[in-house]
Amino acid sequence: MGKNGGRCREGNKRPDDDDLVNIILSWTLEDVTNQNLFVDKVNAIPDRFSGLKGYLDSFRAPLLEEIRAEMNSNLESLPNGSTTKHIQSLVRTPTGGKWPLYRVTVSGHRGACAPCIDDIVVLSDVMPRRPSDLASNGRSYCLAHVKDVVNRRTFLVRASKQIEDANPYAFVASLLAFIPYARIWRCLDYDYALKWNPPLVMAAAGVALSTSLMGSSSYHRVNGGADELASMLPAFGLNDSQAGAIQSCVSAMQGNGASTTSRFSLIWGPPGTGKTKTISVLLLMLMMTPNRSRYRVLTCAPTNTAISQVASRLLALRKQHSASGGGGCHGDLLLFGKKERMGIDGDMKDIFLGNRVEILKKCFSPATGWRQCLSSLEVFLRFPLALRCQYIQACITQKDGIVLPESSFVRSRFHDIFQNLSRCFQTILAHIPKSVILEKNFNNIILLTKMLEDFKRLLGTKKRVGDEVLADAFMRKNKPDGSDGGVVYSELVQNLRQSKTEILGVTRSLLLGLKLPVTSCVLRIKKFCLRNASLIFCTVSGSAKLHGQKMDLLLIDEAAQLKECESLIPLQVPGLKHAVLIGDECQLPATVKSKAAESALLGRSLFERLTLLGHQKHLLNMQYRMHPAISIFPNLSFYDKKILDGPNVTQVRHERSFPFGPYSFINIQNGREDPGRSKRNMAEVAAIRKILHNLCKACVSTGEGVSVGIICPYAAQVEAIQNGIGDVNALRPLDVRVNSVDGFQGSEEDIIILSTVRSNSTGAIGFPSNRRRANVALTRARHCLWILGNAATLRGSGSIWGELVRDAVDRRCFYNWDGAASLLCIPRCGHEDELDAAEFATAFDTFVDEAGCRDEGDICDALGSLQLV
Repeated sequence: MGKNGGRCREGNKRPDDDDLVNIILSWTLEDVTNQNLFVDKVNAIPDRFSGLKGYLDSFRAPLLEEIRAEMNSNLESLPNGSTTKHIQSLVRTPTGGKWPLYRVTVSGHRGACAPCIDDIVVLSDVMPRRPSDLASNGRSYCLAHVKDVVNRRTFLVRASKQIEDANPYAFVASLLAFIPYARIWRCLDYDYALKWNPPLVMAAAGVALSTSLMGSSSYHRVNGGADELASMLPAFGLNDSQAGAIQSCVSAMQGNGASTTSRFSLIWGPPGTGKTKTISVLLLMLMMTPNRSRYRVLTCAPTNTAISQVASRLLALRKQHSASGGGGCHGDLLLFGKKERMGIDGDMKDIFLGNRVEILKKCFSPATGWRQCLSSLEVFLRFPLALRCQYIQACITQKDGIVLPESSFVRSRFHDIFQNLSRCFQTILAHIPKSVILEKNFNNIILLTKMLEDFKRLLGTKKRVGDEVLADAFMRKNKPDGSDGGVVYSELVQNLRQSKTEILGVTRSLLLGLKLPVTSCVLRIKKFCLRNASLIFCTVSGSAKLHGQKMDLLLIDEAAQLKECESLIPLQVPGLKHAVLIGDECQLPATVKSKAAESALLGRSLFERLTLLGHQKHLLNMQYRMHPAISIFPNLSFYDKKILDGPNVTQVRHERSFPFGPYSFINIQNGREDPGRSKRNMAEVAAIRKILHNLCKACVSTGEGVSVGIICPYAAQVEAIQNGIGDVNALRPLDVRVNSVDGFQGSEEDIIILSTVRSNSTGAIGFPSNRRRANVALTRARHCLWILGNAATLRGSGSIWGELVRDAVDRRCFYNWDGAASLLCIPRCGHEDELDAAEFATAFDTFVDEAGCRDEGDICDALGSLQLV
């Protein structure tokens, strides 16, 4: 199975990824499908450790098991997947490595292209109907690692075995995105972790820090202290818990080194409590400190979407408080990641690394950049012979023997130089931090721009400047006495020459003082941007690219969604002395596919570990999203009634007059779940269609547009609902989105329709019974939450959903759906808790029968007169 530990290269390089590649390529497909491969190696990750090595080693076996499980999951989906491609050619390439190297080209059929670099792939001679086909009946296969991508259809692979025949394989399919796991694996290298940042990693492990590691003499403090900070906070409109969280973080930063607990600050942010605003204000206040005491802050989140939202919110807040937040320069901010997943537009373009590199590439170019523009201006003003030669060359290139007036040439030449220099100056002021430009150079850029504007006006005065005057001012040697052959210079020539002298002085100062790159090399420009930004935004995995940068403070948003070993990637960025983790362990955890790895607590987050170690969490205790009728149940069930409703949600204007009220449980008692791994319930699909139809009519009549989110726990139900409602544009003014519970994490809509799907006589509801998943589903709505489900099944599940049904009955928010869109309120009978699931269902059926609301007229009357008690 290969070595257990990664080895560290010499010098400052990172651990070699080959160790993990060697382990994976040593597996057979039988190993990949074997759920017991690591059964004797995967142990539960302890809460406490005696040393750093034991802490890091505890993640190795569970991580390998998770890699195996993900490869197996992708292997099972191959017959129906889109990653399988036809191999056009396969050729051996000379190599001196352990694994033979091959050049593979895939057919371009249906736009097929090469796998991603570093993917683990399987080469096969057949398209398998099932995973076992690849390893049985003499079928041939080969695991391989994509070492490089040559072009859109050609790539190099390291194969797990020698391929004897010329081209025995017909298909290639990706089994694993290797890079995220490789980045985690590097961080589990003991020597590497010890070298770069032991204080934070050891504090995360709960290992006591030695005196040498706890020293804080090199760590600067936030300028002004807590008193000045407290005086700034009221301007941002924070509530007490938000302001307290920020003050707590800053106090912990200032007290760095006192103990292991001071290395981390935890902010507990339940749904709708304004954690993104709290993060943004904290970051903006750190930016508002003077340069000499400013932090370099790395801000991370699990996904590209999540980190772009944080960056976008900070930009909006900064613009709102531009007087104190740094104005229009975005050079201090830098965002990088997968652009297509970030929705980069508006101001976000200015801080995205790829865009900034392209912009600065023009500004730094040796041929057309800032230094060349300043040098051209100096030649234009200082060397008349050079300008004369340029004029003669321009005359030679004129067509049809047309004489080029000297005045036209001088004005045109100045215009070109000024235009190019202004473009460079605008780029510098917008994309390079003032601390890099330096105050003196910053002022000289502003001054030179004004001087050149004045000079331009001087050249274009109403009294036209003739050829003789411009020739004397620009193309002839200046006379110290201001005369030439007895001819007295005009006042205009004297003004031009005086302006030239002043402009030259500032130009020379900038040429000597500006220490900006002169290069077109993309890699050098990227390093310049990363080195000089004071706030960097990226995904947690993407932070591995910062191993050469030194940062002061780490901030991780949605920290409870990350595996603890994933959090080690940003924790090992050099120089970090403090980390702020924002999350909510009552919402979705990290995804773990292996049951063995999940049992070993691989999915536990660093946020949860630090809570276990006694780190205090600062709770954001006021929610601004949900109508109070919606927030009651999650507040009681998940947050022990600690969350208050914000003033905005308790106001009358937060009410929406829709047929089913702000909160309802709708009992779909005649539905049945379809068998299969991914469930669906067509009765609930039909109910959703009817609800959307009625809601659309109500919105058309009022002229009110609303956003509607439809959440369900199964992919099959998502697909069934999407097919059932058809073109969502036909539902305007409704803005409808359908997704899984996991897909709605971090989102919110005006109305949420929640389809619970499960409907059976045994009370089996599977993974939706997870309390954290239920919390996410129940906290996405602003104004209305309508829950569809089989009450008898949910009550019989013994899960949080049974509690929800009882709560709906107690609060008079429970309704029966009879299949024709009839909603009838179930009265409280006082003995619901004494009924089992079957008796409960019978009671519901009896009530519907006794209500006698079955024909179309009665249904319309019921819908029209429905009111919540």
